[in-house]
Amino acid sequence: MSSSESLFTLDAKTSAFLVIDMQNDFLEPGGYFAQRGLDVGRLARTAGPIAALREALPSEMRTVFTVQVYEPDGSDDLQRVHRLKPARLARSAGDGPVIRGSSGAQIVSALRPRPQDVVVTKRRFDAFHQTDLELLLRCWGVKTILFAGVVADVCVETTLRSAYVRDFDVVLARDCVGAWKDEDMRRTLAAVESHFGVSGTNAQIMGAF
Repeated sequence: MSSSESLFTLDAKTSAFLVIDMQNDFLEPGGYFAQRGLDVGRLARTAGPIAALREALPSEMRTVFTVQVYEPDGSDDLQRVHRLKPARLARSAGDGPVIRGSSGAQIVSALRPRPQDVVVTKRRFDAFHQTDLELLLRCWGVKTILFAGVVADVCVETTLRSAYVRDFDVVLARDCVGAWKDEDMRRTLAAVESHFGVSGTNAQIMGAF
């Protein structure tokens, strides 16, 4: 039985909404990835459902945004750190997305954080790696994390797995997660539903409270 057919319940007091990397370079037509021929519209379609879910969630729930950033001088660029890497990630030194201080690194205007929202800056795919994310969630008494954002099989899934091994319950908001390819999204959904948690549409998530 898939998690979409299963019943699950959520407690607003112990849940948080985690929105991953909804930044201009990933989603905007003039951003880094669009300029390199990728269909950013696939990712941009998640912005509306994310905004709708954020507004509909109980007021006591925290929303946390993550942003991926790299230094302008390229000192923390994955291209320099890793000698062995997938061919699809190959690019020239200094040619990178989401550079700190650039418009490409900013969260898209449709999801501009509210005063009560928190923004966590990360340097790697895993939003828990060397950030304050876990500390904040523990201080708030969070036990369940609702996942949204991009890219499904990269930063979303990496962070989701990291949450699971830290003993957080995981819910993937299916309407709110985007991938470059349908098969990438299917693999992430399969991984979640077979090993790490549950998934649901916005309607199913709201019905779980």
